[in-house]
Amino acid sequence: MVIKNVKTNPKNEKIDQEVEKMASDEKAWSKKSTVQPKTKPTSIRLSSRTIERAKFFAKVHHERGYQSWIKKIVEERINTEYEMYRRLKKEIV
Repeated sequence: MVIKNVKTNPKNEKIDQEVEKMASDEKAWSKKSTVQPKTKPTSIRLSSRTIERAKFFAKVHHERGYQSWIKKIVEERINTEYEMYRRLKKEIV
C-alpha cells in the first residue's frame, strides 16, 4: 500500500515486505495458545438506591458505566486498606 505525500524509510519498507511474506507462511507462526483471564467474574447484590447513586457518580467521574466506577472504587479501597495493613505490620516488627 502506497500513501501519497508521506516520506518512508527504505528499511521500513523492506521490513514491511518481509512481514507480509511471513504472514502467509504457516511455519513462521508459533503454536496456537489460549489465554485464561486472571480474574473471574463476581456478582455483588446492591440496593436499587445504591445503584442509582453509583450511576450518578459514574457520570460525574466520566466513567463508562456505574459497574466500571464501582470496580474502580472497590479496587482503590482494597489497595488503600492493604497499604495501611502493610505499614502497621512493618511498624510492629
